[in-house]
Amino acid sequence: MVLVGENDASKPLMRATCDIAAVFISVVVSALMIQSLSGRPKDPIEILMIAVVISTVHAGFHYWLKAYHTTWRFVSAHDALNCLAAAGVSILVAITIWFDSLPPAGWFIIGCGVALTAIVIRCARRLSCNYGLFRTESTLKNPLGQLRPVERPKHALMIGYGENLETFLRAQRNRGTDFDIEGIVTIGPKDGATYLRGVPILGSVKQIKKIVNSLREKRRDPNMLVLTRDEMEGRPVAEILSQIDMIDAEIAWLPRADQLDIGGATQLRPIKLEDLLPRPAKSFDAHACETLLSGARVLVTGAGGSIGSELVRQIATLSPGEMILADSSEHALYEIDREMGFDFPQVQRVSTILDVRDRDAVYRLMKKRRPEFIFHAAALKHVPIVEGQPCEGLLTNVVGSQNVADAAVDTEARAMVMVSTDKAVNPANVMGATKRLAEAYCQAMDADMRERGGKTRFVTVRFGNVLGSNGSVVPLFQRQLEQGGPLTVTHPNVERFFVTIPEASRLILEAMLAGMDGVQTDQGIFVLDMGKPVKIIDLARQVIRLSGLRPDVDVKIVYTGLRPGEKLYEELMHETENLLSTDHPSIMVAQPRFVQLKAVKNQIANISESARKGDASEVVRLLKVFIPEFDTSSTEAKKARDSAPKLVSVRGKAS
Repeated sequence: MVLVGENDASKPLMRATCDIAAVFISVVVSALMIQSLSGRPKDPIEILMIAVVISTVHAGFHYWLKAYHTTWRFVSAHDALNCLAAAGVSILVAITIWFDSLPPAGWFIIGCGVALTAIVIRCARRLSCNYGLFRTESTLKNPLGQLRPVERPKHALMIGYGENLETFLRAQRNRGTDFDIEGIVTIGPKDGATYLRGVPILGSVKQIKKIVNSLREKRRDPNMLVLTRDEMEGRPVAEILSQIDMIDAEIAWLPRADQLDIGGATQLRPIKLEDLLPRPAKSFDAHACETLLSGARVLVTGAGGSIGSELVRQIATLSPGEMILADSSEHALYEIDREMGFDFPQVQRVSTILDVRDRDAVYRLMKKRRPEFIFHAAALKHVPIVEGQPCEGLLTNVVGSQNVADAAVDTEARAMVMVSTDKAVNPANVMGATKRLAEAYCQAMDADMRERGGKTRFVTVRFGNVLGSNGSVVPLFQRQLEQGGPLTVTHPNVERFFVTIPEASRLILEAMLAGMDGVQTDQGIFVLDMGKPVKIIDLARQVIRLSGLRPDVDVKIVYTGLRPGEKLYEELMHETENLLSTDHPSIMVAQPRFVQLKAVKNQIANISESARKGDASEVVRLLKVFIPEFDTSSTEAKKARDSAPKLVSVRGKAS
C-alpha cells in the first residue's frame, strides 16, 4: 500500500497552523457568545488577545508532546486526551492573566470549545483519509501462524507504514509486548510524518544500513525485523528481504488486525517459504470438489508421499464415503494412516501396501474396493536415482501407471487423475521421459474412452517442483544449515517452477473438476500456472535470510555442477503444444503430440520387456525413439519456453 503525495500527514508546521487558526476562531466565537448572554460589554482587543494566547499556548503544548509529528490519519482516544490537556493548560494560562474578565462558567465554556475544536479537526482528518478521497486498501492476505515468544530483550524495527501497523500499535498500548519497537522503516517514500503513535519513522528501507548503524551507536542494535504487511501490494516478500540482506536479525510477520490476540502478548508468524513465491496463492473451489467427491470411494496411490499425503488430507475434508490409501512404503503408509485416524476419525479408510508394478495386486485391490475416483501419485521422482536405474524408473512410472489405468477402465471408475511433472516436457533425463510416456498412455486411454463411450475419464496434471517436498532442495538446504553450511547449488543459473504442497494438491482436485465437465475434448494435459521460475541460488539465499543469517557472510554457497540428467531450465509445455485456457484462472490445457492407443501400447510392451530383463541401455535407447524430444539441451529448452505460444481460449478464441 503506497500513500500518494501529502495526503495523510501534513508537515508539523502546517498542522500547527491549522490548530492555531481553529482554536483562535473557537475562542473568539465563545467569548462573544458569553458576552452576549451575560450582557457585559468587552473590549474587542482584549478578546483577540485572549484568543491569541490560548491558541498559541495550545499549539505550543501539542508541539511539546510531538503531536504534530505523528499522522492525524490514525487519531485515537490517546490524542483526544492530549487535546483535553492542551485545552486545560492554555485556559489556565489565560485565567492567570485575565482572571476577572470572564466568569468561571465562561472560562469553562471556552475550555470545552477549545478541546472540542481540536478533537473535531483530528477526527475529520481521519474520516477523510479512511472513507474519502485518500482511502487506501491493502489486498494482501496471508494465513496466520505462530512464532515462539521472543525472549527479552529484543529490539525490533517495523518494516512498512500503514493501517495494519497503526492498529497493532493502538491495540498494544495497554498490553505487554515481547519486544521493544525501536522505530518504523517505510517501504515506499515517506509521506511527511515523523512519528506514528509515538514511534519514530526512521526512513525508508533503502536507508536500512544507515538506520541500523545509527541505532547501533545508541546501543539499540535491532535484532528483529517485523514485516507489517503494509505497503507490500505488488512487492514480493523476496524483494523486501533482499533489501534487508545485510541485517543479522530474526524476520517475522505481524498478524493482521483481525487476528491480534486481545488477551495476551502478540504472537508473530515466521516468514514461510511459500511467502517467497513471486505470485499469490491460487484459489480453490472446495464446494464444487465436495459436490463431486462427497460419499464417493477414492483411491490414492503413493498416499504416503509428499503430494499423495496432502491429497489424502484435502480429500478427507470433502466428505468422501471411503478412502483407500495405497503405498509401497510400509513406514509412509503407517504415518498417513495414523494421521488420518487422529485428524479425520469420521472418514472410513482402508490402508494397503501396494506396488503399482504388480498388475495382479492392482487389479485385486481395484476389484475389491471399486474406487470411483483414482489419484495416481505413486512414482519414482528423484532424477539422479532414476537416471542411474532406468529400468526401475520405467517399470514404476510407465508400467505402474498403465496397470492403474487399465484397472480403472476394467472396474468402471469414473476418473483417474495422473500426477505428472514439468520434467516430462523436453525431457533431459530418464525420469522426465518415463513420465511423458505415461502421459501419452493416459491421453490415448482418454481419447479411446470418449470414442467408445466409456465411463472412465483420464485427467493428467502437470506441475513443477513442490516446495518443501521429500527429497526436494529446500529440506536439503535446511539440513545443510543445521550442519553449519555450506549450501550447495548445482549451477548459478539453474531455475525451477515451484508450487507449495497444499496448493498443488488443491489444483489437482480443480483439474479433476475441469476434466470431468465434458468441455475439454482434445485429450489435453492440465498445466498449473506457477508464475515465473525461481532461481535456485535466490532460493538458497532466502533460506539463509529466514534463518537470521547472511548469505556469503555467515553461510557460504558453493556450486557443485549439474548432475546427470539435470537441466538448467524447466518448461511446463513443449514448443509445439497449444496452450488453452479453462474456466479456472490457474489451470491451462496443453496439447502435446498425440499417440494412438494401439501404438503407445506396443511401445510400452517393447520397452517394458527390456526393463524386466534389466537392459538399461536398451530402455534409454527406446525412450529416445518413442520420445523424440528426449535429451533436449538446456539452451533449446529455454528458447522453447521463452517462445511458447500465446494463450488461447478452450473454445479456440483468443484470450
